Amino acid sequence: MASFGRGLGWMLIAIVVVGCVVLVIGGYWVLKDDGEPPSPKGLPRMANLPPRSVDTPPPPSYPSDAPVLEQVRKALRDGITPAEAVVMARALPDRPERADAAFLLLEYAAESGNAEAALAVGHFYDPAYEGASGSIRKNPMTAYEWYMKALADGQEKARTQLAQLRSWVEAKATQGSHEAQELLNGWR
Repeated sequence: MASFGRGLGWMLIAIVVVGCVVLVIGGYWVLKDDGEPPSPKGLPRMANLPPRSVDTPPPPSYPSDAPVLEQVRKALRDGITPAEAVVMARALPDRPERADAAFLLLEYAAESGNAEAALAVGHFYDPAYEGASGSIRKNPMTAYEWYMKALADGQEKARTQLAQLRSWVEAKATQGSHEAQELLNGWR
């Protein structure tokens, strides 16, 4: 009878230990969730920004010494409108990461249908354009596509940029570039 009581005691201890382990593991899984739903189909959260309403105030201002890229990322997370993104891109302080920060804002605005931003994004890719492009790799085909989008959306300045890009592409095709020749073959 004494051994039965001792076995029951060990069994109760084992049940308590297993219960504690289950509570700890369950608590971990509940607390590890950061409250953010996963992005659908693996898209970045920025691509799923909710539209801003007219009543929404403009994004807050940031300290002038804050990193420019962080200011831009925060503004995009906070739901800046495409027009506000263009204004913010123009107003960024002159720092080494300015071009990359401006590109993030302008690409967002261009993808939302802003023709001025589409023209500016074309500049980043245009090998004939001498402005800063940050870490964006020059690509004449991509520049052409953005300029065409800007032109289709009413940005007449894109016509001049297309002419300059075409001259650059023709020169490269003459030098034997197959990529430039392909672009010329598809030029509208």
